Amino acid sequence: MLKKMVNEAFCTLRITTTGPLLIKSGHASISGPDMTPVLTFRNGKQEAFIPGSSLKGVFRSHIEKIVCSLKSHVVCYPFEGNEERQTDINQRKRDYRDSCGGRFNQMAKNDRDRKLLENRTDLVYADSCPTCRLFGSTGFIGRIAISDAYLASTEIKEQRDGVGIDRLTGGASHGAKFELEVVSTGVIFETNIHLRNFEIWQLGMLFAVIQDMEDELIHLGSGRSRGLGQVTATISDQASDRHPGGFVISSMRDSQEPVNQIWGLGRWLNDASYGTTPDDVLNLARPVEHRERGIRRQRAFNGEALKTLRSEAIEQFIKSMQAWPTEPTALKNAPARSH
Repeated sequence: MLKKMVNEAFCTLRITTTGPLLIKSGHASISGPDMTPVLTFRNGKQEAFIPGSSLKGVFRSHIEKIVCSLKSHVVCYPFEGNEERQTDINQRKRDYRDSCGGRFNQMAKNDRDRKLLENRTDLVYADSCPTCRLFGSTGFIGRIAISDAYLASTEIKEQRDGVGIDRLTGGASHGAKFELEVVSTGVIFETNIHLRNFEIWQLGMLFAVIQDMEDELIHLGSGRSRGLGQVTATISDQASDRHPGGFVISSMRDSQEPVNQIWGLGRWLNDASYGTTPDDVLNLARPVEHRERGIRRQRAFNGEALKTLRSEAIEQFIKSMQAWPTEPTALKNAPARSH
């Protein structure tokens, strides 16, 4: 599926701290605070940043909760293991599928199934749960890439004192004081989000997370139970030399996608392969014109056009999740073949 490009989406997400933020570096400083932000060397100096892997993990975890709230047994539980308590296993099995990656790894132990997985990647994608389709698993690469979020404003740090609480007295525990260095309120980071060969409901899935970040419902980093990690986010409308501002959707230059529609992967394939549907289309209330750039045709959504796109895509996401099958079936009794 990724051997050719049919559609893409891109945006720059501006993340603004509305409270102190700490993405821990994992080690204490030589002198000073016990907990410090993760740093990178950029613009000739060390500065705080938010790793793209951290953002991707937060996005995926939040989406899993959203989908599980819409319909049980649609998303998989990727961290199942032998150390789980039986009560946890029972609860998980009521709400989640078995891990997609774990299921594919188990199938790969059998020669016949391993060849099937290698030859029928379309069925692997079709049998993957919604979050694995977007973020990937050990059986299939994901659709989405999220870059490290770098500073887009002046960096301001502050030090805070922390103390361990004695569980018996409810007071400060003797000798349990520690210091934190955090990024202050009002600091702006920017990250780039790139989506390849997407289905329309995957746009809605992404917009749902961005909406919750905008509404300050998602916290980042360490100390979230202590009030750290409060952020808000918005899609940047500032253009650059490489990209127009807003939410940018592109297709190949010779594509036949009309200006009043956005075609998802299913419409581009138009053959129901990969578990997609040919009616994977979002109709636009107002046409948005293309502009040619290299081999691509791009459309930038800003203002009311972006609000409408977000609303319609989220609606399709909700409908798709509520109609999603609770058990994978594509790989069952499928004959192995080569492409």
